[in-house]
Amino acid sequence: MKVGVILQASEISKHFVGVQALDRVQFELKRGEVHALVGENGAGKSTLIKIIAGIYLRDGGRIVFEDREVEFKNNIEARLSGIGMVPQEIQLVPKLSVAENIFMGLYPRTKYGFVRWKELYRRAYDIAKTFNIENLIGLHAEKLGTGYRQLIEILKALVFNAKIIAFDEPTAALSEEETKELFELIAKLKNDGISIIYVSHRLDEIFQIADRVTVYKDGMFVGTHKIKDVTKDMVVSMMVGRELNLYGEDNRTKGRTDKVVFEVRGLKRENSINDVSFQLCRGEILGLFGMVGSGRTETMMSVFGVDPLDEGEIFIAGEKVSIKSPIDAVKLGIGLVPENRIKQGVILRASVRNNVTLPFVRKLTKYGAINAKKELDIVRKYMDYLNIKARSESDLVNTLSGGNQQKVAIAKWLASKSDIIIFDEPTHGIDVGAKAEIYQLLRELSDEGKSIIMISSELTEVLNVCDRILVFRDGRIAHEFKENRDLTEEEVVQYALG
Repeated sequence: MKVGVILQASEISKHFVGVQALDRVQFELKRGEVHALVGENGAGKSTLIKIIAGIYLRDGGRIVFEDREVEFKNNIEARLSGIGMVPQEIQLVPKLSVAENIFMGLYPRTKYGFVRWKELYRRAYDIAKTFNIENLIGLHAEKLGTGYRQLIEILKALVFNAKIIAFDEPTAALSEEETKELFELIAKLKNDGISIIYVSHRLDEIFQIADRVTVYKDGMFVGTHKIKDVTKDMVVSMMVGRELNLYGEDNRTKGRTDKVVFEVRGLKRENSINDVSFQLCRGEILGLFGMVGSGRTETMMSVFGVDPLDEGEIFIAGEKVSIKSPIDAVKLGIGLVPENRIKQGVILRASVRNNVTLPFVRKLTKYGAINAKKELDIVRKYMDYLNIKARSESDLVNTLSGGNQQKVAIAKWLASKSDIIIFDEPTHGIDVGAKAEIYQLLRELSDEGKSIIMISSELTEVLNVCDRILVFRDGRIAHEFKENRDLTEEEVVQYALG
């Protein structure tokens, strides 16, 4: 192994049922470096780091760690050897304390099997002092915010003198401030000589913190480069195998009209929505931008009937309507693709078929039996339309890539014939190629006369995709940009920040 290299993976292969997740890939990690691993959804990034962390067993190839070949049988073996992983989905036990979560599965015990509680809390206190959070070790994990919960996952890795920590989409659920704090923490870990594997779809982050970048595509190795030797466009081209026009052609006026199809007046909800009023036109893509907690998502969740309103009126096609639940919203032709597709957008352990027809399955039912042929025709139509990559409509959604899971979440509202569709962070956690497909889809839907509300934290996509922008701050609309031509990020952000 080369001097200065702590881990060398070569010819790594992994096969799941019907899918070759990794096909003889390679990866090299130096001591004290941040090495980014990128690729489209399904490229094999998460599979590789799960093999390195002992969560999956590899089918072929070899891993050399600190000059010895290793094959960890489970994650605990990897942790004890100094390889930790911070997963995309935080895996803490809500009702247990921070200290108990840090040592989960590896509690210090007496020779009779009893937990040494004093030692556990003492060691947890010592490790938590690293990040000045020793005062939190007695709290239940459920009382912590997202940033702190992720920090606990990092502490779980550091307990056993971690030499490598793999981060899988670590900023997916973090605010801008929490992301900044995470980057500062990664810099500290790097200065302490810890090597970082950083998996992310957000290329801006890669160029902020990484020393090198490795690209995978379709389970195969494409190349490794020093970050200073490549541009973002070069990395994107390596990921998708072609040059990519991310936002497509700027022709947003084709389906847009001045006909108001949806309007809200004076919406109020204690502590979250403060007198919000706006209109949505037929064929329009309306952007809602603001900082986390600004009221944009809260407003639309209330409009969809998830959270009750204290005051306000909702009109569809000029008629006042009452929306007390999501069922009411669906009946009125409103669909919602939520921010968290895993918890709210799809049922992971159900088939693509069942997910797509879920909102309107009763319409396909007669005398207690579903018209299977009609259901199948509908599902296949939208799988083809959205280019959902699955072996069949019977595949479970949890076997699909993130981008294809998002397409399933969208398909059910298209199939249910929703005329007004709310997209909350539609490109959250998906790769750049899938993003381009989603942007193109939004334009096609607006061209067909669908009315779109897009909530997004990514200002560049709001500026490039939307016709009109509402900027939220402190639960109210701080400013409306009636035209989205020649706007700069600075103009929009100044209203978001006040």
